[in-house]
Amino acid sequence: MRHLYAFLFIIFFTTISNGQSFSLPELIKMSKLSLDDFDTYVTSKGFVFEGADKEDNFERVNYALNLNFSNSKALKFITLYKRFIGARYFISYQTLDKIEYLKIKNQLKALGFILQDSRIFTNKEEPHKGEVSNVFEYVKGKSEITLYANAKYFEIDYIVKY
Repeated sequence: MRHLYAFLFIIFFTTISNGQSFSLPELIKMSKLSLDDFDTYVTSKGFVFEGADKEDNFERVNYALNLNFSNSKALKFITLYKRFIGARYFISYQTLDKIEYLKIKNQLKALGFILQDSRIFTNKEEPHKGEVSNVFEYVKGKSEITLYANAKYFEIDYIVKY
């Protein structure tokens, strides 16, 4: 009986953790959603509203998974830009999950994105000032995907230009 409970726990945990991951096709789909539909979709995946920013050049909403409000740390972040200079659609996703990052990286190649550039990037802005990332830029038509990989997290940015 004890083994049955352990097995059920593993199945439950795997189902929950997979439900909180995003595939590249999902990110592409979510980039086109209204704010209301985006909120519904990511909230159903366990994310919570973290905040919103509106400036002259952009407007965005931020959500986090397992957010600790006292220190703004979370397992994953997702940001939908409803307005960004030169972009028709823009979504940014950060995860600590290397397997999820590699899955997305393999999906973009399978979807026909082609590596255009790679470089080392040193962030000059807070709160990530001084962080060094490996950056990979993929292109397919007007769509671009930029991957950032560093010692702390992985970031996937999907943008469609006008």
